[in-house]
Amino acid sequence: MAEAQPTEEELKNMSPEEMAEFQKKNCVFCRIIAGEVPSHKVYEDDKIIAILDIYPSTKGHTLVLPKEHVPIMPLISPETFKHLFSKIKYLAKGVKNGTPAPKSSIFIANGAAAGQQSPHFLLHIIPRDDDDMLENFNIPSKDISQDDLLKPLKANLEKMMHSHLQKDGKILLKPPSKDDLAMIIEQNPQLKELLIKDPTQVKQAMELNPQMKALFQGVDVEKLSKKLKEGLGEEKKPEPTSEELSETKVSDALSSEATGAPKDKLLSDAQKPEEVSDTPKPEKEEEKAKPEDEKKSKSLLDKVTHMFSK
Repeated sequence: MAEAQPTEEELKNMSPEEMAEFQKKNCVFCRIIAGEVPSHKVYEDDKIIAILDIYPSTKGHTLVLPKEHVPIMPLISPETFKHLFSKIKYLAKGVKNGTPAPKSSIFIANGAAAGQQSPHFLLHIIPRDDDDMLENFNIPSKDISQDDLLKPLKANLEKMMHSHLQKDGKILLKPPSKDDLAMIIEQNPQLKELLIKDPTQVKQAMELNPQMKALFQGVDVEKLSKKLKEGLGEEKKPEPTSEELSETKVSDALSSEATGAPKDKLLSDAQKPEEVSDTPKPEKEEEKAKPEDEKKSKSLLDKVTHMFSK
């Protein structure tokens, strides 16, 4: 005896978990996977299954679907998603050689508006011949401006990718713009202090941390440090205040470092031509680093490295 179907009111009151279970029970593809409905199975492993379509577009039309019940692609688990798409090229090659057919169409209808008719996500592999009489998937070109969508779409895509990669234990290693980098430095006083006082430590941290290396990609840290010091003045001052280390000064330093300021401003002291003078210059005694300074510098380095490892 067939199981009684829930009423419309009962469906409305179902929790997401109850609705998913109800859909799974009524999904013909889940029943195929469970062996309750016969099919022409051509491939199967622990995560996916491939069957011949009972209403094929051409001979060899194959459906590839995950064993877990998911209605649309965004709901597939990361593990199954990776597995599914790592197998597609081999399955497509197998269908092509087994048909045989010179070409194949591989497509996904994701959602009803896109033409999805199955309650279970699946992917089509359709063998193609020049005279198969099938129409290609033609998308019309329309005179529609997308300028208003550029910024919000880009921001949302980057946010989604960051979220996905962070869940996977990774991060999107995209170098920021000069303005973004200036803002990041301003928002992290420890990093700014280390840049000014000991750029060598920053370079060492970059080698240990790929995120920090990506942050300073294309930036000469030594020259940036020198420009920041010039902004503070040559004379020895007390610890710089937040006002002295303003965002404008970081932006200016990055701009001159990156956009080709006059060479004499960016050359190191060793590269600059010596000035001719009758008055001999007094020799400067090398200052030995104090243990407490070294300890403080190392502490700053640890904090900065930890900041980019979260």
